[in-house]
Amino acid sequence: MPAPKKIEYVEKLRERLKPGKAFYFTDFTGIAVKNLEVLRRELRKNNAGYVVLRNTLGFLAMKEMGFDESKINELFVGPTGIAIAFDDPVALAKILNNTENLKLKGGIVDGQFYDITEISRLAKIPAREILYSQLVGSINVIGNLVGTLESIIRDLIYTLEALKDKEVK
Repeated sequence: MPAPKKIEYVEKLRERLKPGKAFYFTDFTGIAVKNLEVLRRELRKNNAGYVVLRNTLGFLAMKEMGFDESKINELFVGPTGIAIAFDDPVALAKILNNTENLKLKGGIVDGQFYDITEISRLAKIPAREILYSQLVGSINVIGNLVGTLESIIRDLIYTLEALKDKEVK
């Protein structure tokens, strides 16, 4: 039977993890405490967090959240820290990918398990603002195309009307 202290810790951890949209599991070996604090500050600015935990307790918390035991078991090997994205999983992936000495083990994004290569691909996606501007630009191009097609049809109608008027006279 687990100690009440550990049960309470698992419950608090589960409550902290619950609002997360993405979880990236890392090995923080080789990172100075000072650099880990800098990372945590950067994550807070991006509506994310970082938790260093004991593997068995982290495993229990994730299991209680409904994640597949066999998959999460693979992520809790060696020293483990979990980076939690409360808002934008892509922004967090970018930060973690650019953090020196931080080794990614894998992750869970919107309930789907991601390996290291998938997280790297996720980190290469342009920022949300850039994607929005590309979308607006695409809509603008479509609007221009519609205007061009409209003018071609209008010119065709005028030409046909002119030919009809010419034949009538």
